[in-house]
Amino acid sequence: MSKASRAAKDFLIRKAALDGQLGTIGQTLIKKPEKWFNNQELDPTKDRVVPGLRIRGDWRGPGSTPEFVLPRKKERSSINSVGDIWVPNYLRNRELYISGRSTAFSHWSATRMKCVVQFLSTPTADTPGTTLLLHFDNKRYLIGNVAEGTQRAAVQRKLGLVKVGDIFLTGKIDWASAGGVMGTVLTIADASNYSRETQRATRMEKEGKDQELEKHWLNIHGGKNLTHLLATARRFIFRKGLPIHTQEFRSGQDTPKPDWKPTWKDDMLKVWAMVIEPEEQTQTPRKRSHDDFESDSANGKKATQADEDVHDEMRRAVVADMFDSEWRLDALFKRKLSEVEGNPNIFIRNEQGKIEKYTRPMPEEGKEVPDIEVLVRNPWPGAMVTSLPPTTPSAASICYFIKNHPQRGKFDAKGAIALGVPPGPAFRQLTLGQSYTLKDGTVVTPDQVIAPGKEGGGFAIIELPNLSYLEPLLRRKEWSSQEVMSGIGVVIWILGPGVVQDSRLQDFMRNHDKLKHVVSSKEVCSNYLALESPASQAIRLHLLDPDRFPIPVHSNTVQGIPQKDAPYEIARIGKTFILEPRFEIQDDKIVHYLDTAKVVEEASPEVDALAVKAREEITTKEYLEKLEEHQKDIPSKDAEVITLGTGSALPSKYRNVSATLLRVPGFGNYLFDCGENTLGQLQRVFGSELPEVLRELKVIWISHLHADHHLGTASVIRAWNEYTRDDERTKANKLIVASEPEMQSWLREYAQVEDYGHSRVMPIPMGFQSGILEYYFDKEKEKSFGLSCIKACGVKHCNGAMAVVFQFPNGFKVAYSGDCRPSEKFARLGEGATLLIHEATFDDELKGDALAKKHSTTSEAIEVGRQMNARRILLTHFSQRYQKIPVMEERDGHDQVVIVAFDYMRVRIGDIAKVEAFKPALLKLYEEKDE
Repeated sequence: MSKASRAAKDFLIRKAALDGQLGTIGQTLIKKPEKWFNNQELDPTKDRVVPGLRIRGDWRGPGSTPEFVLPRKKERSSINSVGDIWVPNYLRNRELYISGRSTAFSHWSATRMKCVVQFLSTPTADTPGTTLLLHFDNKRYLIGNVAEGTQRAAVQRKLGLVKVGDIFLTGKIDWASAGGVMGTVLTIADASNYSRETQRATRMEKEGKDQELEKHWLNIHGGKNLTHLLATARRFIFRKGLPIHTQEFRSGQDTPKPDWKPTWKDDMLKVWAMVIEPEEQTQTPRKRSHDDFESDSANGKKATQADEDVHDEMRRAVVADMFDSEWRLDALFKRKLSEVEGNPNIFIRNEQGKIEKYTRPMPEEGKEVPDIEVLVRNPWPGAMVTSLPPTTPSAASICYFIKNHPQRGKFDAKGAIALGVPPGPAFRQLTLGQSYTLKDGTVVTPDQVIAPGKEGGGFAIIELPNLSYLEPLLRRKEWSSQEVMSGIGVVIWILGPGVVQDSRLQDFMRNHDKLKHVVSSKEVCSNYLALESPASQAIRLHLLDPDRFPIPVHSNTVQGIPQKDAPYEIARIGKTFILEPRFEIQDDKIVHYLDTAKVVEEASPEVDALAVKAREEITTKEYLEKLEEHQKDIPSKDAEVITLGTGSALPSKYRNVSATLLRVPGFGNYLFDCGENTLGQLQRVFGSELPEVLRELKVIWISHLHADHHLGTASVIRAWNEYTRDDERTKANKLIVASEPEMQSWLREYAQVEDYGHSRVMPIPMGFQSGILEYYFDKEKEKSFGLSCIKACGVKHCNGAMAVVFQFPNGFKVAYSGDCRPSEKFARLGEGATLLIHEATFDDELKGDALAKKHSTTSEAIEVGRQMNARRILLTHFSQRYQKIPVMEERDGHDQVVIVAFDYMRVRIGDIAKVEAFKPALLKLYEEKDE
């Protein structure tokens, strides 16, 4: 199929999705796209700015002809009724619902497949949201909040996400509820692609032929702005082979139908969605909700429903191209040198016709450069969309009733034969709910041969951010609907501040005492150590060196202990509900709190002996005098470095993703990169001190737009805003975010979804796109932000990647590499740095990997420090454990010390040399441990 034919087919399908119908010509063209107009002037897609959503229609049932699934007109419950436009892989030989018509399968389940719901997380610093995982044998669903830390919780619990086909987000669409969606989707995409390629290779080996396997699909359901949230990430998230569909539930569109049909269903579940708006938005009856049609069009007029449909379609198209485009990395396109934008890799053909990298000057460098023809890669499609349609925050909270399909009664084969029904197709006809007529004209009905069925088991999940949502929820008619409530065994409550104590809610629970009620809230759930592996490691490090390795702040007791006669139970990780074959609550799978005493008891005596020796060494008078002499010229020796996340790419079992906090007394606090759940790491390190730490935060530096370096930024800004906006001393403060312009664009676009404090951010766009590589602070700003200068340079890693140097008025100088290959330019920029923080992703034996993935090895990072003449070197961003930690001897009368970073580590500049003394103990500690 040609690209023009495929584009035409996509265009017609999208048109049908909006119109609800398709003309005869359109149907013919869709079924035979190769007969599309040869005249490209008639191609209605050629002027498209945004590629359209690709809806595949290649499902075939027995004896069927190709058909394309179209949404039913006027029956869309949201901007994208997912259940009407795709069928999951496991339904290949089962029923297809096509344009409202059923084929040969009933949603009555013939077998009682085991269905289990389990708490994956409850509110803690590690896992700020409440997440449930619903298991079937061949599919999984994530339900609740997918907050930062969700994917790390799954790693800790050893729960693979590759089978997740649907995500049902509860509550509002904001960072607190959905801040982990992007990282989780990336994890699912990578796991799915790996699984598919592994299966493909296995089949190739067995059958001797290569065969493209069907793609995994992912549906994400939630409230208004879900699609917009995902689309804001188009500049830094891109995967191929994971088609994603979003379904947004909006106020007014969730009105119960007379027959109580579910809002959404697949062959496993039926789902009724509820959109709960706070009381202040539901006082006056109206046809449209508070957040419907609030965005204005370019001419200043209020947006119409048609405008909103077009905007929704544009957002969905962007998301489609983020996860299922046909973009290829090896495709090069011709451009004039003057037309090249940004800082991409540029290639030319040499005299022999071979492609080589362009290394000559660029036009913007101020030299006369011939405007030759060059070759460049086009950015992936989503990144080419410069802006999204406007939107506004939504206060609506999404809740769900989720049930299994009814269980069919047992088929009485003997009874059917006694009635004269011949075994074979007649039996199947009756099991499908269809009557069978005997040869003598007698009609045998299904109820004569099938025992009464059982309503499917299910649960409700309700999120109330505050008390203003309570009355609108209690007034919902679903609670009195037999069709909805039959089979519901438990209600899971995700509650905001003050809600659980409200007498109206507790009376409601008591009046519905046939249901189990389970509450997940910061007020009843303790801030326990939800990630046992990194917590255990932190305790072992604390035993080794308590001055630099704190125990993560936590508590196993709840803030508000419920009354003895409270009508609810408290949510715990691992608490399990069996929905089928019969409802049952299992508490034996609850994950117990980490036994810290046992971790201490199991500590290695050999490690302890080496640690004692190191502590004795660094406390001797001779050692301290020598250290003081060597460090007398170092400024800000009391500055402290806190390594919050020291891993690479993905949050792992032992290391979180990149984030390093620098605290400089008298100047302020500075954050270098801000990976997912950096805020949680800050909470574990500082506990009750966190408000003061954030009030002193002056600058966030983001080195590049890879997700593991910045997906925690929004939550940190929001927390900073909350702690400073109401204080007379700090309410006028600004927070600098210095990074490339694309990062600034993402923060600005996301601010349309949630007011997280963006108006108080002072952006400093840096890099080649902005033309700013040095930013000098005047005296007033120097006093406000504590810096005299920020200097950056481009480095080899990805488009826009930068290394940076922060200079302070007293001569203190910190260089931070971000992710990169070794850079001579960076070494020159950071000449004489007090501290170099450099990535060391790979050990020296894996230099080939470092070259291929544009990272540095241990020795390469240290060599940059040598060239820079940095006084202290901190290595971070690891992909594996490090057993060989080089020690650098005194040079030119000065000492130069290298240490390795660990999550939660706190070390003052003047004490970095002391950490080096613990190297033998650290090596022994990790001798038997492999991350």
